[in-house]
Amino acid sequence: MAKGGFYAVANGRNVGVYTTWDQCRAEVNGFPQARYKKFGTEREAQEFIANYQLGRRAASSSGPPTGASDSAQSSIVSRKRKGAVAISGADYVAPKRLKDCDQAIWKDAPVVYTDGACSGNGRKAAKAGYGVYWGSGHTDNTCGPVHGAATNNRGELLAVDVALKQAINKQMGCIIVRTDSQLLMKSMDTYMDTWKRNSWKTSTGGDVKNQDLLRSIDESSRRIHVKFEYVPGHSGDVGNDAADELARRGAQMYRSNGS
Repeated sequence: MAKGGFYAVANGRNVGVYTTWDQCRAEVNGFPQARYKKFGTEREAQEFIANYQLGRRAASSSGPPTGASDSAQSSIVSRKRKGAVAISGADYVAPKRLKDCDQAIWKDAPVVYTDGACSGNGRKAAKAGYGVYWGSGHTDNTCGPVHGAATNNRGELLAVDVALKQAINKQMGCIIVRTDSQLLMKSMDTYMDTWKRNSWKTSTGGDVKNQDLLRSIDESSRRIHVKFEYVPGHSGDVGNDAADELARRGAQMYRSNGS
């Protein structure tokens, strides 16, 4: 920890966390509506910046307001570029968890449902697909087969990967992803950082499965604030049921050998 504390610059010449007042002052002196504050830990400083950036992005997002469920189990997953100190506002990535984030920020955030499906999961003749559901009649609703191994987990991950890329292309500042996959929730919220630290190796030394999709999701998560919410499958949730149906359609398109 820096002896002098951590200086968070949320709005200045270069957004970031600094370890001396002189560095901070150089970024905020004379800057219109500068926003900065000193903290005892780097995490607190990053969260201060994250809250400010999230508020600005959510307010300017052009995505359709769909609301967020208060009853859903949720976790906010976003990441900071390793080793970054001072970074531009356009590239800013929040810390892993924004526990103190104002929930009002997510009130009107765009919501997307994702799902994967696989018939004969784990068998030679398995067929797997993904589904992404934005809402009834939405032009971005989509489905398709997975590429590579036909597994349900791969379908779940590909659905998220596609949804995040869609959101980024529409320049959304934040997005709520709803899924019925507990494994996906744990992968995003718990396992991802460990896998990255271990060079994408498991605790037993093997390669992490589906790391091509996990890496892609991780990269997208650096460009948009993502909140994952768990929705129990087959519970009557309209959005989840629609994503499931799309994923089933996608699975029917699957052909072996990655075709």
